[in-house]
Amino acid sequence: MKFDLAILGYGVIGVESLYALVSEGKKRKLNVAVIEKETKNIPGGVAYSKESSKFGFFNNPLRLSHPFFQKWINKKQNKNKIINFIKKNQDYHLDEWLENNFDNLMKKQVSKEIYFPRLVYSFYLEEKILETVKLSKKSKIKIFWFNGELDKIKFEDNNLELKPKSIFESFDLNLRKGNSEIVKKKKYIKFLNTKKIIIGNGLLPPKKIEFSNKNSSKNYIWDFYSEGGTNNLLKKIRLLKRKRKKILLTFIGNKAGLLETTLQMKRLINIQKVDLYINVISSKFATLNKAEFSRNFKKFKLAYFNTKKLNKIKKAKDILFILKKEFLNAKSKGFNKYDVWTTVLKKNILEKSISKLNLKEKQKYNFSIFPKIRNITRFTYSKPISAKESLERNKKINWIRGKATSIKYDKKNLFIKINGKKFIRSDLVINVSGPVDLKQLNKETNFIKSIKERYINKVDKRGFITNKNFMLTKQIFMPGIIAYNFNPSRQTIIKAITNNSRKVIKFILSTSSIN
Repeated sequence: MKFDLAILGYGVIGVESLYALVSEGKKRKLNVAVIEKETKNIPGGVAYSKESSKFGFFNNPLRLSHPFFQKWINKKQNKNKIINFIKKNQDYHLDEWLENNFDNLMKKQVSKEIYFPRLVYSFYLEEKILETVKLSKKSKIKIFWFNGELDKIKFEDNNLELKPKSIFESFDLNLRKGNSEIVKKKKYIKFLNTKKIIIGNGLLPPKKIEFSNKNSSKNYIWDFYSEGGTNNLLKKIRLLKRKRKKILLTFIGNKAGLLETTLQMKRLINIQKVDLYINVISSKFATLNKAEFSRNFKKFKLAYFNTKKLNKIKKAKDILFILKKEFLNAKSKGFNKYDVWTTVLKKNILEKSISKLNLKEKQKYNFSIFPKIRNITRFTYSKPISAKESLERNKKINWIRGKATSIKYDKKNLFIKINGKKFIRSDLVINVSGPVDLKQLNKETNFIKSIKERYINKVDKRGFITNKNFMLTKQIFMPGIIAYNFNPSRQTIIKAITNNSRKVIKFILSTSSIN
């Protein structure tokens, strides 16, 4: 069978794309293939499933979430679902969070500054999936589900041949409210053919580090998030605890991945009395900033991003220049950067500023100015940062400036070479160095490599160069973070990819090249 559309990944992009398709294209006769690498992550994907995001929190408050999610979270039955889940699942360690936020959840409208556990989004997506299946039964759209890892794309005229790493296995998605079940059909397929594909994978993995005798050790976590996040790390620590009194962890990288683990590391040390020490190898020690307002935040007003200044913006660099002026002015008056950034987002300042630029300047903004703005506006939930600071005060974290160049396994230990010179010993190594630069990507993701080699002129280190509809070619759409222009106005990732997915479907349905 040749499919009209294949959707790679059934996380946020996959769920939102398929929902938009059956909602808006129900009168179209279409065959759609949905390919998911890990069915255990339905619903939620790597970032939001109950298993892989077990101990993670959103980096941003509810205020910055998609409006549909904000509306969903304020329904009484959904608040009760969250509360009941936490009470029934003590191993998620969310009792303290619930105690701190219970009164807030009982309000008709919860505070928009609340930070939810990431797994809450899987409840929201589950309802979307239920509605999608329900709508599809009343439409001419036929959905086929496949489990497997895409390895390579073979390009032909008006056709893409999708080859799996081993096989694609067909399955049924049986859903009932509050429960989901994957039923394998034991029908194996060697490849799939499709006219178009929406690529909905999440973060690219870290760059591969040279590793001798890798198969001899299970204590190296290369891709922290896709391998199970903090939950997977805790399982490995429990195994080590049976054999060793003192455990030494080494993190390669020091930003979001490291921060996600700190609450549980602090719990292991302070409550479970595990003798645990942490090395952090990084070329820079700067981390994400606490998302905290100044005491006088309600009195804060932007000084330079006003209508007069916005109308004068002609160059991409002007946006960064004015933002930096706002930061300096705020500091001089006793405010902080988060006050500025919150106000900029609330007033859609970046979106308004970008709209003043011509096409050439918009390209300059995406390529060079956006990364600089991102680097100075990375704020996150304050609790993990406070936990990291507590670990530092108690001398449980040792910072090592440098770059991990190779890892080797010798008997029961891992040894990490730093800057190509000295080695340090570790019981467990966790790579949280961040996604590989797309231009450097070589061994990390084969199917991305096959696209990159085919369209080498459409690749920047920040991503594939797609158009305003996130189209790389007439066959390939990328609404997620592997597109360089997926989120120029610095919305939250989840909000950006939700909007982008719907935009892609609207465009695909408007073209005559799909049945």
